[in-house]
Amino acid sequence: MQIGVSTSCLYPMLTEQALRTVAESGVRETEIFFNAECETRGDLFREICAIREAYGLHIQAVHPYFTFAESRLLFDAYKRRFFDGKEFVKRLCETCRALGSNRLILHGEREPFKISEAEYIERFGELAMLTAGEGVALTQENVVHFRSQDPEFLSRMQRELGDLFAMTFDVKQAVRSGVDPIALAKRFAPQIVHLHLSDHGDIGDCLPIGKGSFDFSQLFGVLKDGGFCGDGVVELYRACYKETRELSESAEKLTSISNI
Repeated sequence: MQIGVSTSCLYPMLTEQALRTVAESGVRETEIFFNAECETRGDLFREICAIREAYGLHIQAVHPYFTFAESRLLFDAYKRRFFDGKEFVKRLCETCRALGSNRLILHGEREPFKISEAEYIERFGELAMLTAGEGVALTQENVVHFRSQDPEFLSRMQRELGDLFAMTFDVKQAVRSGVDPIALAKRFAPQIVHLHLSDHGDIGDCLPIGKGSFDFSQLFGVLKDGGFCGDGVVELYRACYKETRELSESAEKLTSISNI
């Protein structure tokens, strides 16, 4: 299991600067969270690709820049907008391939829901088929206040989509949803392909590794026993740590735990 650091940890630092900062900390595994469409093309994208190549980075996954708008772009009652959204997703597959990544992450539909559960699953499946044809797996992240916060919904989604269903598993989002992260990981281990990792405990629900009390040894054991064969990144919000070195140190700690 390879553990890195997501560029999202440094938001609102510009994406190319965040990627360079992660690389200069000695981390070679990362996830790129794009924050603007212009970063996925032209000079800015060429700069991002150059940083990746210069430092030998492995881009585990790509987070799209329209995360905040997925509910209205992809999962709204006004279906014509969905067809526009499909084109955005297809272009992001090209971005993934150029970065050597084969995973694209969606949050999905946020409360209040505008379409039925059946239609959500149908649209996600259509998008997943599109990305699969481009050599990229579309992954559903579990996120509080979104459909995906509910493990029962995720189970129904998995049953309907079969092999098209893949998950990005986020520890802090499970905690914020009132879901036991260990139980969620055990339930979906075969479908989980990517991890967003953070600690939690009495002083917060999004902490550097070692600042909380979460049992990562148990988490990694459950995942491995369940057939997980993906990788993961440390993902912390900027207000949740003091110094950048805490990110690389967290990744190192998790790497050591995962190798035991």
